[in-house]
Amino acid sequence: MAKTTMSTVDKALTLLRHFSVQRAELGLSELARLAGYDKTTTLRCMTALERNGFVEQDARSRKYRLGLAPLNLAQIREQSFPMRSVIRRHVEDLARSLGETAHGTLLMAGEPMTVAISAPARALFVHVDPSGVLPWHATASGIAIMAFLPEATRTEILEGRPLEPFTAHTPKSRAKVEALIGTCREEGLARARATYEDDVIGTAAPIFGPAGTSIGAVAVAALALRFSADLQGRIDDALRRAARTITREVGGVPPETAPSPEDTHHAAHELS
Repeated sequence: MAKTTMSTVDKALTLLRHFSVQRAELGLSELARLAGYDKTTTLRCMTALERNGFVEQDARSRKYRLGLAPLNLAQIREQSFPMRSVIRRHVEDLARSLGETAHGTLLMAGEPMTVAISAPARALFVHVDPSGVLPWHATASGIAIMAFLPEATRTEILEGRPLEPFTAHTPKSRAKVEALIGTCREEGLARARATYEDDVIGTAAPIFGPAGTSIGAVAVAALALRFSADLQGRIDDALRRAARTITREVGGVPPETAPSPEDTHHAAHELS
């Protein structure tokens, strides 16, 4: 009985993950298709979610949208254990000082989820989806988080997901991803040059939790057209400082493999 109940709960919560800024409203058939459930199961789950305030149904279109219950829970969580506000403050500082888009990511339900974004005060900048789940293998944030997860978790991620080719430079093999992970563990930074979006260069540093494993990342997404070795050096320094400060402010502990706060070494980065 307990197993059946948990299975139903899992299915209902999984349905919530299909809502995004781009898909703010979804019909029953579309939800069933996205989740791979039959319509009867989907309706049963959505009815329970609606009853508890997690979704609302438009009376005319019959489409579902997120309700207010998640907002209430998020406020309780943030006031009790502030995370987003801490990350948002540092992300804003990064965007202001570097002139490039900065964003923060947290590990949520086993996926890297964007939780804070700050764009620079200039006409051209990288746009980041405010509710996007980032691909592990194709983003600097994904690599940075994965690099400091337990080995069993990393293996599960790499074996359980296809390496979708977003650009011509996206890593196409597990060996390539593992090489990027190894470099990140050595340098304390992950780099992604046009691996998720063309003309975008990403750099990310992991944020650690109390157990010394990664719980998120802070990153800068820069336009390739104005990228330079000097900018890369400034980004590296700023991200290392921000990641260490965020880790400390949320009660985290960096692992021994992470660079020490006194480490001022810049990784060599050859521009093509």
